[in-house]
Amino acid sequence: MRKSLVSAAAALLLTFGAAGAQAQVALANADFELSAVATGTSDTFSSLGWSNVQWGWLGGMSKVVDVGGNQMAQVAVGDVIWSGFAAVSAGNYQLTFDAVGDGYVMLYNDNTHSTVAQAFLQNATTAQFSTTFALTSTDNYHLYFGAVALPPTLNGSLTIDNVAITQMAAPVPEPESYAMMLAGLGALGLMSRRRLKFRV
Repeated sequence: MRKSLVSAAAALLLTFGAAGAQAQVALANADFELSAVATGTSDTFSSLGWSNVQWGWLGGMSKVVDVGGNQMAQVAVGDVIWSGFAAVSAGNYQLTFDAVGDGYVMLYNDNTHSTVAQAFLQNATTAQFSTTFALTSTDNYHLYFGAVALPPTLNGSLTIDNVAITQMAAPVPEPESYAMMLAGLGALGLMSRRRLKFRV
């Protein structure tokens, strides 16, 4: 009985101790930094090839653009770029990225063949965009960015940088939660001790 109480206490402490931890999803080349693109120049995804860019693309006109040593993806109108990934574990996640121009972002579940989240980006400026969604640990996903000329600005492209998908931290328990957990374990200990006395 003591062993089961100790293992239950350890499990509860591990659960509470893990609260607040965050996990970053591994997106390949999420900041589009490539040594193959010189400062102040650009090159198309198709010329650079998948082994460099590590993002898929549709039309081949999308570019990696360098502005003052900072590189970013510039998606051409009608083109789409994408990256595949798997969730670290089940839970709520946050997608953040910088965007300039017109277009859309879409998160797609490959296993259920369904859209998890999508949004239009209209006349976006360098503000960081953020959205949250739930992911299942057993599923694979694709993140898509596409450029669409939306009125009234009719921008000719969508520029994306600093893409990140982060698992949101579980809420940190209040001190009262710890007190209740310890009180419960104490009560279990007293009950098991009483049972042992009555058996003797």
